[in-house]
Amino acid sequence: MFNDRCRLVITIISIKIRIILRIFIIKARPILVMGMEFYGDDFNGADVAPFVGINTFLHLPLVKNHTELVEANPDVAIIGEPFDFGTTIRPGARYGPRAIRAASTVPSPPFERFNIETGADPFGTFRTVDYGDVIVSPGDVIESHKRMTLKVKEVLEADGIPVMLGGDHSITYANVRAFAKKFKNIGMIHFDTHADCAPQGLTGFKYDHGAHIRRIMEMGCMKGKNYSLVGPRGYWPGRDLYKWMSDQDFQWFTMLDVEELGIDYIAKEIADRANDGTDGVYLSWDIDSFDPAYAPGTGEPEPNGLTSREGIRMIRQLSKSFDPDRFAMDLVEIAPAYDVSDSSSYNGGITSGLGQRLVVELLAGLSLTKRGLDEGDPVRPKDYRGKGNTYNFGNPRAEIPKRD
Repeated sequence: MFNDRCRLVITIISIKIRIILRIFIIKARPILVMGMEFYGDDFNGADVAPFVGINTFLHLPLVKNHTELVEANPDVAIIGEPFDFGTTIRPGARYGPRAIRAASTVPSPPFERFNIETGADPFGTFRTVDYGDVIVSPGDVIESHKRMTLKVKEVLEADGIPVMLGGDHSITYANVRAFAKKFKNIGMIHFDTHADCAPQGLTGFKYDHGAHIRRIMEMGCMKGKNYSLVGPRGYWPGRDLYKWMSDQDFQWFTMLDVEELGIDYIAKEIADRANDGTDGVYLSWDIDSFDPAYAPGTGEPEPNGLTSREGIRMIRQLSKSFDPDRFAMDLVEIAPAYDVSDSSSYNGGITSGLGQRLVVELLAGLSLTKRGLDEGDPVRPKDYRGKGNTYNFGNPRAEIPKRD
């Protein structure tokens, strides 16, 4: 008798639990659906959360080998170069590609790639893939550089735009070596705290991250008049190397020049120099050109650098100045271990976040040029709406409201 009563009680409790769970599921269902409906019919994001899956750049398709690259026939290929054996101060840039990719998946849902300020969506114009990482040889600079040159060469032979994520700045020599095989006479724009043209690098090693410009000049693929450096400041290199740069007909703009001349003037000047009689243009951006307040995650931070706003305006101006079919870029010296809000590269910190934005902004401008447009269709109001508005767009004035 007692057992029958126990079974009855257990059965009743079980039924009640099922009813409660069913009610909960029914009530919760609209909340789950609303997450998708919130973005409307134009929702074109991934069907997974940003923290799910393999971190390719912006969750773009991963191309694993040369055969897949040829089959994909991309317009743009992102290449990771996890290499910092050429660094001399603080290592860690080998983790830069991983952090940049992680940061690229963080932008607000639903993984929007349309930029409200520029009105451009580069991925609607360019077929873009992530070509994975160069398999570097730990401790072997020469062999690692050879492998970088080969991977970049594969993208160029497929008529794609190679975009390399470093890695320390010595990778630029390896990348330009491939670029110069296709474009014999190149122009170069270089953003950096330092003029990396020491004859034997910073430590007597000719392939470290302080010597790549000298190595490129020795290749004979670039005239000095087609090279510009933006952002040098601090205490290295000394006057003797700047004398050598002057003798080569290099142009450079210190941060004092940036303050006095402005972003737009400098952008036009360096673009004109890079395009003057050249076959292609290579852009190399060292993240330490930014002030450490905006990019602390780097091996050699130096105060008084670019702000993120200045850098993004600069790359927007530059990106519309080049032929997309004759262009390549690298982004270097992001070291996530020194970044803010990034101790593991799971989500990327503010430095890697800024880095990935530079890449997307660059591709956005190139996409406009590819489509024959001077500008996109940004989301900017012709006038401000709302009760009590006292601001006329295009004719700003502040008025004291009339009160009874």
